[in-house]
Formats: sequence, C-alpha cells, structure tokens
Amino acid sequence: MTYSEMAMSSSILQGHKPEWALMRAHASELPHFGAQICANKVDQAIRTTEAITKLFPTAGSGRHGLAFVDLNCGCPIDLIYQAGGGSALLDQQSKLIKMLKGMNYVSGETPITVKIRMGTRDSHPTAQKLVNKVIDHGDVQSVTLHGRSRQQRYTRSANWEYIAETAALIKSVKAQMDATADTAADKERAEKPNVYFVGNGDCYSHIDYYNAVDHSGVDSVMLARGALIKPWIFEEIQKGQYLDKSATERLDLVRDYCRYGLEVWGADELGVATTRRFLLEWLSFTCRLVSHLFYMLFPGLTENADMSLLVYWRGFHPRSTTDRRSGRVGMSWRPCSEVATTSGVSKIIEAMRNRH
Repeated sequence: MTYSEMAMSSSILQGHKPEWALMRAHASELPHFGAQICANKVDQAIRTTEAITKLFPTAGSGRHGLAFVDLNCGCPIDLIYQAGGGSALLDQQSKLIKMLKGMNYVSGETPITVKIRMGTRDSHPTAQKLVNKVIDHGDVQSVTLHGRSRQQRYTRSANWEYIAETAALIKSVKAQMDATADTAADKERAEKPNVYFVGNGDCYSHIDYYNAVDHSGVDSVMLARGALIKPWIFEEIQKGQYLDKSATERLDLVRDYCRYGLEVWGADELGVATTRRFLLEWLSFTCRLVSHLFYMLFPGLTENADMSLLVYWRGFHPRSTTDRRSGRVGMSWRPCSEVATTSGVSKIIEAMRNRH
C-alpha cells in the first residue's frame, strides 16, 4: 500500500495542476493507493476530501481508485507548522477531530486515515491522548504514529517503546468499549471497523519490520527513508532475509527511475532537468546504504543507529548543485569534514578499535 506525496488542500481547491499531480499514481500502485493531504482549516480538509472522492472512485468499487484519504498531521516543516497545518494540529486536537469527522462524512465509502507524531515537543508527548479521542469518535480506520516529536524532526532514533505503549492502549480501549457497550449508541460505535495501528520510524530491514510487528504490537509498519535507501527492502520483508543486489541490478533501478521520470515530466529539456534533480535527491539517500556484512564486521554498531556511516567510511558526501547561469543540476562531493557529525565519526573509530 502506497501513499501519494503530501498535497496542500488550499492548492487542490484552487485547481493548481502541479498540486493535483502530486496525487498521481503509477499503474503498479493501484488499487492500493491513497491520497495524502495537508490542511490547516476544517472546511478546507472537508471540501478537499469531497472533491477527491467524487473525482476518483473508491478502490472497493471494482475500478482503479483511491484506497483511502490520509490527513497528514506529522509534517514538521516550519512553513506548514506556522500556518497551522501538519504537526501543528497535534496541539489543536478538538479542531483535528472536527476535520476527521467532516472528512469521514463526505468521503462516502473511501476510508479516512491519519498520520501523527508523538507530539510537538520532546518533553510533552500527546499522541496517546489524541489516539484515545480518535478511536472514541470512530471516524478513521487507520492511525500511523511516527515515533518522533516535531521538535525532534528526524534526529535521534524513533521511540518504539512509546509506539508499543500506544499499541497496547489502543487494544485496551477497544476491549473496554466492547465490554461496556450498553446503549444503542455504544453498540453502534463498537461495531465500527477496527482502527488499524501503524508504526513509523527507523525501519531499514526485514528485522526492524518483524521486530516492530512482533514486539511492538503494531498491525503494520510505514516505510519512508528505508525504502529510499534500499528500494528492495519490501522484497527482503517478503522473503525474511537480507538481499544483496548486484551492481547491474542497482543500475537497472536507476535506469527505471529515469524512464519513469521522463514519462511523467517529458523528454524535453525541462523534463530532463526535473528528472535529474529528483534523481540526485534519491541518490543522496541510496549512498547511505550500509551492507549487513558491514555490521557483521563491526558488531558494536546497530543497523538503525546511523545510516550515514558508509558516507563517513568512504570519506565523501554527495549533494546536488545547480548552475546559476544555465540552471542545470549536477552532483558534487563534499569532504567528510564538512558534513560529518561527531557521533558518526566516533562510532566508526570505536568500531574499528573494537575490531582490532
């Protein structure tokens, strides 16, 4: 199941074509594809959901359509947060509940899902309180929790202990609702579809995935950077083992990426430049791949501790550059001293000392 890029509801309602294009699905993603939107006003979220679900049939109708509409309440970007969208909604829970209730009312048969973070501040997680409210109102069929706060962004490891606690809370709340369903309203609420709980953060291998499912109590795991770093991670999860792709197979992935880019953006000069720009962004993730053999050589390192270790090992870090005159996008390599963090370098040194 895949999610679209996050589309701004205000731009969607204005008919902004580039924003609508963000929700474009590849044929291989259908029918398990959902639209992800961001909104900072209740009416925006409702009208956007209504527009999307009316234009695109539900996946359950027998035609290729939307599997769900997801409201992103985890985006930490300052521009989104300061406007009241994304993770800012975590501190406006009553407003968020109204959004989800309205979206569910106009979406018809298309399910509504929501993605959240632990909270906006490290010292004050609010996700469990919010999840309790979401389940109580019964307007969503899936909740995805990223085990980091908005303040934390993508630094430090995701807090899977908190995710496990939230999973246990969901099960206890559901059991309590079933046991105390006395009135007709209570019974109707208890009979609503179960809320699926999805964990997110630092899933880089099949081991991380099965540890999350088996020990954290989640129904499934959302992968983001893990799939960018290692596109065949889904194959690893399916087979339950590490897979090392050959150089030829990895180049085939790059070739396919370029082909898809030219199909979407065109083969003219602008399309080639756009494809190149996004290709370089993707390659800035793939260069972080650390083979599982590396961890066998240095057992003192954990797989999800620092995925950029290989960058430091090689001594260089890639970045995309744009020529100011021509506008062409290229790639340059910065020495490790410009980007290395003290913790990353110290882990390498410590591992080498332990090894020898």
